[in-house]
Amino acid sequence: VIRHMIQVLVIHAEQEEIIKVPAPILSRVYQTLSRGFVHLLSAKKIRDTRYPFPYAQLIAVLMTLLSILTPLVMSTLFKHSSWCAIATFVPIFTLYSLNYTAEQLEMPYGDDANDLPMSHFQQEMNSSLLMLVHEFSDHVPHIGPRAKMEYEELKNS
Repeated sequence: VIRHMIQVLVIHAEQEEIIKVPAPILSRVYQTLSRGFVHLLSAKKIRDTRYPFPYAQLIAVLMTLLSILTPLVMSTLFKHSSWCAIATFVPIFTLYSLNYTAEQLEMPYGDDANDLPMSHFQQEMNSSLLMLVHEFSDHVPHIGPRAKMEYEELKNS
């Protein structure tokens, strides 16, 4: 809806000659709006596409089996109990850590510490849009009378 409103405003401004730009530049505006919309849809796909439930269940079952069978196997391989504990703890801890990391990466949008800072992204976008409507944003820059133009003056300053 917002994209359509922006396109209507651009068309209206172009017809009323509020903005006078060549057609290639105007088509670039529409292309940029379209690309932004495509990226928004891609972000929505990431949010909406869940990890396959049977695969998640299979991982949970296999991690449980690993937690049960690894101590048994390590106790037959190692006679000393401390080596057995280390050889059991390290692989199980590593795989559970990878599994929990994958769960965090599965859903990048939200308020957790590992999520993308969406509110910060929105504030930056709003700030950039506000700069476009600022009264000094579309003034053509010029050089003041006190500006140093010569190489030697610039070098010595």
